[in-house]
Amino acid sequence: MAKDSKNQISKLKRLRKGLAIYKTSRSPYWFIRLRDPIAGKYVHRSSKEESRLEASEVAYEFADTFRSKANSDHAKKKTTSFEHYAKKLMGVQKGKSKWSDGDNKLLNRSKDGLICYFGKYDVSKITTGMVRDYLIHLDENRPKRLAESTKAKHTIIIRKVLTLAVEDGLLDVLPVMPKQKTVDTPRHTFTDDEYKRFMKAAGECAKRGDKVRGVEIAGHHAKMFRFVVHTFLRPTEGELFGLKHKDIQIKGAPAHLEMNVRGGKTGGRISVTMPLAVPLYHAILNPFDEKGPDRNGYVWMPEYPNRTTAINTARRIFNHILEKADLLDEDRKLSPYSLRHYAIQARLRGSNGKVNLHTLATNAGTSVDQLERFYLKNMAPTKELIENLQYKGET
Repeated sequence: MAKDSKNQISKLKRLRKGLAIYKTSRSPYWFIRLRDPIAGKYVHRSSKEESRLEASEVAYEFADTFRSKANSDHAKKKTTSFEHYAKKLMGVQKGKSKWSDGDNKLLNRSKDGLICYFGKYDVSKITTGMVRDYLIHLDENRPKRLAESTKAKHTIIIRKVLTLAVEDGLLDVLPVMPKQKTVDTPRHTFTDDEYKRFMKAAGECAKRGDKVRGVEIAGHHAKMFRFVVHTFLRPTEGELFGLKHKDIQIKGAPAHLEMNVRGGKTGGRISVTMPLAVPLYHAILNPFDEKGPDRNGYVWMPEYPNRTTAINTARRIFNHILEKADLLDEDRKLSPYSLRHYAIQARLRGSNGKVNLHTLATNAGTSVDQLERFYLKNMAPTKELIENLQYKGET
C-alpha cells in the first residue's frame, strides 16, 4: 500500500483535451499524460521540470511532436479512414442488388473482412504492397487458398472504396491493384438443335402433365423458359422471377416489351425484348379479364410468394425437361442460366456481326468485355463469318 501511495496523483492540471500534467509524491517533477487515440491508451513521460509553467510548455511541445508507435499510417481523423469510406460505399450500394449486398458482406466480415483489416488506415497511406499483403493474409487463415477470381473480387471492392476518396480529393490517383491470374470458364449454353429438343420436350411434359415433387408441369413453365431466350433475362430473383406486371409495357415499331428490371446484377435497368416476347406475354394473360392482371403480381410462377421457392421449383422442372430431352451431360451441365447464354449467342450469330455490342450489353445488363470474353471468344463461327474470312477480294 505504501508503494502504491507514492504513485498516486497528488496534483493534476488539464491543459487541453487528452493532455494533462500531474505530480506524484515519489518525484519532484511534473509528469505528462497524453492520450494516444490510435493505440487507445495514455502515454506518460516525465517533464523533468519542477515548475508547473515550464512543465506545461514541455507538455505542449511533446504533444505536438508525438507520433504514435502503433502505426503512423493510421488515420488521424475518422473522416480520412478506410472504414469511413467503406461505410460510405455500403450506404451507396445498399439494396441495389444482391451483388452489392455481397460487397457489403466482404467489407464487414469479422475475422478477415476489409474493414477489419484496413479500417483504421488513412486512405492516402494504402499502397499496392499493403493490398498484396492482405491477399496473402486471406490465404494464411484458410486450409485452402482462395480462388484467384475471389481475390480479384476483394481488390475490386478496395478500388471502389478508394475511388470515393479520390472523388473527395484525398487521393490523386488510385494505387495499382495486384493482378490475379484468372481463367475464364466458358458458359455452358445450348446449341440450336439442343434448344429445339428442349422446347419440344417441355411441350410434351406439359401435355402429359408430368409432375416434379408434386408440381405439375404446365404450358406456363414452357413459355417462361422460352421467354428468357427472347428477353436475355437472368433466371434470378432480381430479374426474371422479380418481374411484375407493372414493370412491363407493350410497345410497337417493332413490337417489343419494355421492362423495368429492378434488381439486375449491375443494378436496375430498362430493357427491351425481341418481338416474340410480346405474344409469349399475351399468352399468359386472361383475355376475359377486363381489369387486366394485378399490377403488383409476379409475371412468372406467381403462385409462389416466396421467390426462392419459385426459383428452386423452376430449376427442378428445368432438370426434368433436360432429362426427357436426353440433354443431361456431366461435362456440360446445362442450367436455367444456359437459356440466357444461348439467347445472347443466338443474337450475336443471327445479326451476322451487325448488332451493336454496347447496345446488346446494356440491354442484357452486362458489359462489352463480358460479351467478348465469354460469348464471342467461345462461339462457333457462322457461315457468314467463314465466307468473310475466306473472301479474297481484288488483288
